[in-house]
Amino acid sequence: MSIKQIMLITDGESNVGVSPIEVAKIAKKNDIVVNTIGIVKNKDIEEPLREVEEVALNGGGICEITSLESLEKVLSMVTVQSIHRTIEEVVNKELREIIDKDIKEISPKERKKIVEMMDKLGDEVSIKCLMILDTSGSMKYKINVAKRSILELFRFLKERSGETEIGIITYPGEEGFYNILCDFTQDINYLEEKIEKISIGGTTPTGPALEGGIDMILGKEKNVFSEYMV
Repeated sequence: MSIKQIMLITDGESNVGVSPIEVAKIAKKNDIVVNTIGIVKNKDIEEPLREVEEVALNGGGICEITSLESLEKVLSMVTVQSIHRTIEEVVNKELREIIDKDIKEISPKERKKIVEMMDKLGDEVSIKCLMILDTSGSMKYKINVAKRSILELFRFLKERSGETEIGIITYPGEEGFYNILCDFTQDINYLEEKIEKISIGGTTPTGPALEGGIDMILGKEKNVFSEYMV
């Protein structure tokens, strides 16, 4: 079993290119979970980031709105929750096919066995996690915390027995909508080296960056969208 997920980190809404909500729908159809983290100064008084919430909803993922100070903790939390939710969906599908019930409908004793199996899968499953990081001008004073949070997430995931690969896309790119900063890797030193090269400034083309992320995960060259975008 292998889990493919995108983690979108941003502090605002897109302002150029295709709708990221529509792209998130395409990701879900290709078995890619899109999680989102919206960074705000004070989540108790600021308006919620509606687009960020809708992207996660349509991408089958989890959305968390957080302060910059809590980003590191929230990033790990969302990743783990997403992994377990994906595993639960797979297990429920199998249960329904075999006994026409899901995990909530079986006896507590049998449920305990399945939960233990799911926990084991969570530790052993292969994960391909693509970080899509907003590096537009508004992220200037947040980027260092975002960098550190990504590295800490990688260290956390590497403690599992399963294979972990992390890649990074930043947006906007120097010559386009986005930049593939780091292809999928299991080497934290390589990841750290690439992260140090992040630059800040420009617009917020979230949708095109998500398109690039889907192509990167699937190993395709921009042909995954042909049947949806005609």
